[in-house]
Amino acid sequence: MLIAWVFNTLALVFGVLLGARALFEPKWASRLVRLREDEQGGGFAEFRATYGGVFLGLHAVTLFMSLKYLMGGEFVLGVAAAGGCAALSAGWAGAAFGRAIAIVRDKADTQFNRFSVVFELVMAAALGGPWAVWALGL
Repeated sequence: MLIAWVFNTLALVFGVLLGARALFEPKWASRLVRLREDEQGGGFAEFRATYGGVFLGLHAVTLFMSLKYLMGGEFVLGVAAAGGCAALSAGWAGAAFGRAIAIVRDKADTQFNRFSVVFELVMAAALGGPWAVWALGL
């Protein structure tokens, strides 16, 4: 069980760092996801909000709950942390699924997309590990 929480914590820290960097460096986020700011202006607000704020907020709260539980928190908090991790895991898995569909249906079979599917699945597995161990008895 502890190994699942270790990988989970590493993935959560990565998500926090990814969100923080996107929040403060929207041009970097733009390059990472290979999208550009629109001509109307204000497009970097979307990068800061979605790739920055959402990533940072979701991963930070789940990291806080996970660390609190790991440092001797209540069982209820551990269940909440595992549930939060399961939700984040589903989001990463959903991203991989959507990208896999794009590879097949949109003929978007690029090295970037293949790498991204694998990376997103690794993040989903690492984040969902504590929940899978707890809920599924793996």
